[in-house]
Amino acid sequence: METGSDLVLKILEDISFERINPSMAGGLSLLIKPVSADCNMRCQYCFYIRPGDPYRFEEHPAMDDVILRTMISGYMKSAGRCASFGWQGGEPLLAGIDFFKRVVDYQQRYGLSAQLVSNNLQTNGALLNDEWARFFKRYHFFIGLSLDGPEEYHNTYRHSLNGNNSFHQAMKGIQALRDHEVEFSILTVLNDVTVKRPAELYQFFIRNELYFLQFIPCVEIDRDAQEVKGYSVSVENYRDFLCTLFDVWYNKGKPLASIRLFENILAIYMRMDPEICAFQNQCGSYVVIEYNGDVYPCDFFVEEQWMAGNLLATPINEIVKSQKLQTFNSRKMQQSSECHSCEWNFICHFGCQHYRLPDGRNYLCDAYKEFFSYTQERFDLLKQNLNLTLRSEFQLL
Repeated sequence: METGSDLVLKILEDISFERINPSMAGGLSLLIKPVSADCNMRCQYCFYIRPGDPYRFEEHPAMDDVILRTMISGYMKSAGRCASFGWQGGEPLLAGIDFFKRVVDYQQRYGLSAQLVSNNLQTNGALLNDEWARFFKRYHFFIGLSLDGPEEYHNTYRHSLNGNNSFHQAMKGIQALRDHEVEFSILTVLNDVTVKRPAELYQFFIRNELYFLQFIPCVEIDRDAQEVKGYSVSVENYRDFLCTLFDVWYNKGKPLASIRLFENILAIYMRMDPEICAFQNQCGSYVVIEYNGDVYPCDFFVEEQWMAGNLLATPINEIVKSQKLQTFNSRKMQQSSECHSCEWNFICHFGCQHYRLPDGRNYLCDAYKEFFSYTQERFDLLKQNLNLTLRSEFQLL
């Protein structure tokens, strides 16, 4: 196991050399929903279960072979040296293993000379078994697995359609990945329950040797009532979560785990481009491809007003230049006047559009400002230590 500055240095190298997200090489990555929002679970906080989803009445949607081949061939011609595919849902494994065998076949068939290809897949883990794990290992898929912490917390909002214990299913999926040495990370959705238990969540992951972590705050705003839904995190609780999580993670400058948010902030302190889209200058590092070839700017905004085109009618390289996508991407900079003068805007760059309130403010803004201030000194120390490590390594070369 890697520990301390070695682990953080490795993450920064991953960001620097586009291993985590090849789109950072200057290209575009795809987030593909081969079965749309179809899923074998019904998580209460799932943002796809909402009235505005254009595909909510589709029964078992599935990407057909024509769209799959058109998507891969067209994208790889324009992707440049790095082609990044992200497979999401719903539950993408519902597409079946034969679907993903065709994915790899088409990537090999249409790939350009010396082109790098990455496949990242997000799953709830319930369908993972030895066959899937062997396939992922053979073709170097990176897997994100959803796990909200210990059993009592994970099962609070995450419910399996077949009545099985969703926590046990996820842990069984993790074991299958480990048995076949598949690279994976954990994605935790913070809700009104888990956001109050940062240290307990962190220790659970460390105890179970889960060292690559991502925490996503659940914020669903009821636009009619102008308030957040009950399972969402409060600003105060999210602030306290981040500060306490950083305290236990920092570990006197020798963290035991990789936390995606923290390492991206550290990358910014080191004058590197962040890998997460929320902290980039503008939106547009990826597009969403629905099962039928429809293209959207963001998985939080799969809404009729933002549908930018269809792959069967327009090549992907033309769709990404469309006025609709350009309009969406530029909206990130259209925040409240407070953001433009904020001392922390060099980190968050106005934040994610999904968390924006009607008055232009970001719902999580106050939480981030206090967290950035609380951790500034220790991020500076981490930066200094890593710069010393980097200089020492270059001197040895």
